[in-house]
Amino acid sequence: MRRRIALLSSFLACSHALVAPPKALQPMQPRRAADAGAATTSDAPPATAAAPTAAEAANGHQRKTAAVFGFFGASDRELALIEKRYAKNGYECVVVPSPVKEVARPSGWYKNFRRNARLGKEHELARHFDVVHCMSGGFLNYYLTRGAGVPLACDTLLLDSTPILPKPRAFTTFARQFMRDALPFGKVVDLFPQPLHLFLIRTRWSVTAFRLRVQHWFLRRLGRHPCAWRDLTTRWLRVSSSAARRGNYEPIVAHAARVAFGRAPAAPPPKRAVFLHNPADPYLSRDDVLATVGAAERLGLASAVHEVATNHVQTIFQKPRIIFEGALA
Repeated sequence: MRRRIALLSSFLACSHALVAPPKALQPMQPRRAADAGAATTSDAPPATAAAPTAAEAANGHQRKTAAVFGFFGASDRELALIEKRYAKNGYECVVVPSPVKEVARPSGWYKNFRRNARLGKEHELARHFDVVHCMSGGFLNYYLTRGAGVPLACDTLLLDSTPILPKPRAFTTFARQFMRDALPFGKVVDLFPQPLHLFLIRTRWSVTAFRLRVQHWFLRRLGRHPCAWRDLTTRWLRVSSSAARRGNYEPIVAHAARVAFGRAPAAPPPKRAVFLHNPADPYLSRDDVLATVGAAERLGLASAVHEVATNHVQTIFQKPRIIFEGALA
C-alpha cells in the first residue's frame, strides 16, 4: 500500500509522468545481467539476458533470441518472470526496463534518445533478434532506441497492450485509468474533468519542449554533442518539440510508426508485426491501436491482430501459451 501511495503521489506531483498499472506497482531495481559480457553505460538502464545452457551449446543448437521492452515501473520480480517465460520456450532473452523517468515524459525521451544516439552501433541491442516484444510503454522505449540510430532489427515485432503513443491524449487515458484503479475511491478521478487534465499535460509538454530546445542549442554551442550523433538528435528534437509547441502530435506519431514499422536510420523494418491486446483495456485507446495497425499495413508490413481477455500486460503472466503457441507461432 505504501508503494502505491508513493507512486500515486509522484504522479499527482507531476501529471506529465506515468506509472504502471496496479498489478505492477513495484519500482524497478537494477538487476545484474545474466551475461557477464553484456556492457552498459553507467546511466543506461540495465538489461538481463538468459544464456544458452551447456547442453544446448554441446549439441550445437542455436536458441531463438528475443528482446523485451518492459512496461512502466515493472518490478525486478516481474522482469525476471518474463525472462523465465521466454527461456522456458527456447529463447535467449534480453529484458530491457522502461523507467518512468525516461519513457513517460518528454524530458526523459530526450535523455533516452541522446544516450542511444551516442552509443549507436555500440549499444547492447545493436543486433538482430527473432522477436522484439514491446509491453505497454515499452513501445516508446523501442521507438527511442531505433529512432536514435541503434541497429536493432527483428523478424517479429510483438506489440502487447500497446501502443501508448507519444501524444498527451494517450498519456491522459493511461493516467486516469491508473488513478481509478490505485485510489481507494478511484471514481473521484471522474470529478476532475478530462479536458482540463489533457490541457495541463499539453501545457507541461509544451513548456518542456521549449526548455529542451534551448538546452540542446547551448550544448551544441559548447561542443558537448559530437557530430556523429548530434545531427540525428537535433532532427528528432525538432520534430518532437514542434509537435508540442503547435499542439499537433500527428507528425511525431507518424514518425514513431515509420521508425517502428519501416526502415529506421540504421535498421531494416521488421518482417511482421503482431498486435496483442484486450479490446476493452481501459489503459489503451482502441482507436489508437486500430490506427497503428493501419499505419503498419500502409508501410507494407504484414500484420496480425490477436484479441485477448486478460488485463493490461497480464497475458505473459497468466496465459503465456497465447503468446508462445499463438502470437509467435
